[in-house]
Amino acid sequence: MKSEKYIVLLENQDSKTLKSVEKEFQLKLTSSEFLSKDNRSFDLIDDKNGVLYKNLNVMVVDKMDEDQLMSAVNDGSNPIIHFEKERTFYIDGALEIVKSLQVSVSEMEQKLLELETELKKKVKKPSKVTTDFEWGLKAVGLDTTQLTGKGVDLCILDTGFDVTHPDFLGRTIEGKSFISGEAWDIDLKGHGTHCAGTAAGNVRLDTGKRYGSAKNANLKIAKALANDGSGTTSSIVDAIDWAISKKVRVISMSLSAPVQLNEAPSPIFEMVGKKALDNNCLLIAAAGNDSQRPALPQPVSIPANSESIMAVGAIDGQMRVATFSNGGLNAATGGVINVCAPGVDVLSSFPKSLVVEGYMLKNGTSMATPHVAGIVALYMEKYRHLTALEIWKVLEKNARLLEGLKYRDVGNGLVQIKD
Repeated sequence: MKSEKYIVLLENQDSKTLKSVEKEFQLKLTSSEFLSKDNRSFDLIDDKNGVLYKNLNVMVVDKMDEDQLMSAVNDGSNPIIHFEKERTFYIDGALEIVKSLQVSVSEMEQKLLELETELKKKVKKPSKVTTDFEWGLKAVGLDTTQLTGKGVDLCILDTGFDVTHPDFLGRTIEGKSFISGEAWDIDLKGHGTHCAGTAAGNVRLDTGKRYGSAKNANLKIAKALANDGSGTTSSIVDAIDWAISKKVRVISMSLSAPVQLNEAPSPIFEMVGKKALDNNCLLIAAAGNDSQRPALPQPVSIPANSESIMAVGAIDGQMRVATFSNGGLNAATGGVINVCAPGVDVLSSFPKSLVVEGYMLKNGTSMATPHVAGIVALYMEKYRHLTALEIWKVLEKNARLLEGLKYRDVGNGLVQIKD
């Protein structure tokens, strides 16, 4: 029988509540506090066992009777207040992009390898670090700050991370995989390594050019997306709960699923975002890449369309809205852009197993999101006494207004770090 998980929102999680749920649905609930490297959610969840994510008031169950769940929601005395079927999320926000990448992948990789080999012959290693900055870092003011993100725990929730990348050797990096059969410290897609480099990398070893935002942040990796770039609600919720239990201050999520016009945000992710803020952690998510501007802008995707999760749009080097970047078309029902960041021609680290040189240029709101996460880490270093919600307000207040662009598309403007 095909697995069909349900994500269930509970009013509270006291012992009486949990016992009533177990009795009504004839299942055993395991709290996420008892999960470990060897005792994982994806191994436990079946038709007789569910997992309660202790930091989120959310449980995940499998193969449940939907009518029974609906009856429980409609019963005012029942602790279950919402449920929804698990959905699939993708890097860069569009299933079409993932499908297109599956065409001639080996041919494309061979051409990239040939190009990178030629570049490697031409590039000489500098005698010292020159510390020139990528355009995106200059655009957000990183070339004028002394902040480094030191002491701030930052989590990249993505496809994993290449721990062998030379730019990160010597750094202590903790991680966990939430995908069965796939390790967190190997990135066969490259997306997570690229995002981690933008958020918390430093300089290229070959040219000395800086591409990372919060170079001294404590980097944590949550592999919630599989090697094909896809993930599910349960893997994402599982990863967020783990990161919160690790006292992470900011979580970068370069993933999304498209929504329709006038579609309301998910109560699940709205609660997850609120619970994160209650735990002094800020969730930052990509707005999605479903637009074909200027003719066909699309609404902010899930989970970024939740009010309690910061939504990030993308701009290019000419300070224009990226053609693919989603916008706040669903502002009335939920789903606005909070801030924007560089998301076109963004250079960052990439697994050397995929690209010989170890770096790649990429486009997407996926690339804009870790810029913001890195800037947030810098503000958290500067204002250690402020809560995650207060840091959110500081970030929006200091954003740079972009002339001629709509609030619908860039929110409060281009993120800036100000000492």
